[in-house]
Amino acid sequence: MRKIQLTEFNPMVSPHRENPHQFYTWSRAEEPICYSPALNAYMVTCYDDIKTIVDDPETFSSANAIPTMWTNPPEVLEALDGLLPEASTVVNTDEPEHAPLRQVLNHAFSGRRVRLQLPAMRQRANELIDAFSPGRRADLVGQYSDPYVQLVVSLVFGIPREHVDRVQAWTDDYMLLMNPLAPVDGKVEAARRLHDYQAYVEAMAADRRENPREDFMSDLVHGRENFPPVSQGDLHYMFRGLRFAGHDTTRDLMTSALLLMLGDDRRLWETALADRAVLPQVIEETLRRDAPHRGLMRITTREVELNGTTLPEGTALLLLFGSANRDESRFDDPDGVDIHRPNVREHLAFGSGIHQCPGSQLARTEVRVAIETLLDRLPALRLAEGYEPAYIASYFFRGLERLDVAW
Repeated sequence: MRKIQLTEFNPMVSPHRENPHQFYTWSRAEEPICYSPALNAYMVTCYDDIKTIVDDPETFSSANAIPTMWTNPPEVLEALDGLLPEASTVVNTDEPEHAPLRQVLNHAFSGRRVRLQLPAMRQRANELIDAFSPGRRADLVGQYSDPYVQLVVSLVFGIPREHVDRVQAWTDDYMLLMNPLAPVDGKVEAARRLHDYQAYVEAMAADRRENPREDFMSDLVHGRENFPPVSQGDLHYMFRGLRFAGHDTTRDLMTSALLLMLGDDRRLWETALADRAVLPQVIEETLRRDAPHRGLMRITTREVELNGTTLPEGTALLLLFGSANRDESRFDDPDGVDIHRPNVREHLAFGSGIHQCPGSQLARTEVRVAIETLLDRLPALRLAEGYEPAYIASYFFRGLERLDVAW
């Protein structure tokens, strides 16, 4: 097999799967606007360039922010036949269409909604620790962060506990279909299964029309004081898309923060044991160092020059937030760990501008509660002997395959 060169960025394979920062560092210094034939897009790696793009939605449209499943090869589209066409989502929409959809999400992920989930967060964290704690060893991805986040985000959406695993399997299928680098045969099987997912969402929406609750699905079908009900197409696209966006990013943020805390002879873990108030700072520095979402796309609406590169109208751009967050021109000692970094909140892990992640408060709260519970229940937690981090093969996300710990 031909070895992938440093300049041929592909986060699905080595060496970029294990360490994308080699490419990021090279690109920022040598080619900050770097063309990728595999993606047919320019990758943008410098902080100032990415900030320019996200703060100018008129020039850099979000119409292609994430791929859609309808851009797949013919055999995949054949398997998708019969599904509702994807409509609008807050991520892929510009103004004026963006604002009404954003209102829906601002309500769904408001501080009040987040606070309503605190008891469920604490209960789920303790349930999972009860299940694995007698073994004196655990994988905090598979046995803790993944099932914890799956349940919390499902409850926000209105998905009952007994359906969480089923909906997660469909969510994985949906994410696979939007991955431009995934094998076609797997996509065909995923496309076939999505018909059942559509039927499930339709049934859930019908139930909420008759039995409204304090959940996201009820928001979509009934609307609230400051926004109307959404269309059927919008309902499906927003439900599917936000369900996967709210899971992987939070899971990966949590395990990256725990790896940071338990490394370096558990220095940050010991600091947090003594003072829980440092956890928000740990979480922000983790977001900066290891942005859980690799990046989003934009498309130019006119010819524009960016960092010396002329980009014609219609040029696709991939904004690599993980690279921007380690840009030497913005953050001192960017590869180091400093939980007292004065400008840490300038990181772009949750985006910026009108498209800043509406679920960021929920994600930060989920991670804080989960780590607080581990600190309370397993203060002697440490990385398992011989553990070496390995990362998932993902176009969208940067996260650990496992996090093996002992106590």
